[in-house]
Amino acid sequence: MENYTETKKTGMFGQALNYAILTSVVLILISLVIYIADLFEHNWISFLSYAVLLAGIIAGTLKYRNESLGGFISYGKALGFGVLTAFLVSVITGLFSYVFYQFIAPDALERLKEIAEMNILEVDPNASDQQLDLARRMINPILMFFTTVFSYTFIGFIFSLVTAAFLKKKEPVEI
Repeated sequence: MENYTETKKTGMFGQALNYAILTSVVLILISLVIYIADLFEHNWISFLSYAVLLAGIIAGTLKYRNESLGGFISYGKALGFGVLTAFLVSVITGLFSYVFYQFIAPDALERLKEIAEMNILEVDPNASDQQLDLARRMINPILMFFTTVFSYTFIGFIFSLVTAAFLKKKEPVEI
């Protein structure tokens, strides 16, 4: 049972924060590429972001299991680690999103509003001005922060439900 105790050097939060920062840096770089290359209308980019989040959860959980827990981890602990990592990623990227759209690139926010209007008019060419105005008001840095935190945490929870099943490893029972 000695292998299953966490080392004092790095606990769950520290490991999750390390991988959240690494994952967030990659996601922020993707966001910057989207902005610079004007790829806002390409939906496949969101799948790339989810793949990066998934990779961060898997890599972090594996390192936590192998280095901090002696190679063993329960399903619940793997799930908790993955969700914590996703939550920290969501807060970091949400803060970046807020600062980016509020202060650095408000023009990008305008571009997102235009895309939202075009999407609404594509679905409903007779959309009222009130509907279009509501869509424009819904796209703001504060709401984007909360949406990012909720969506990345939720998606991270779903990813963690699955990855924990594959990454769990019971410590052998000594007889």
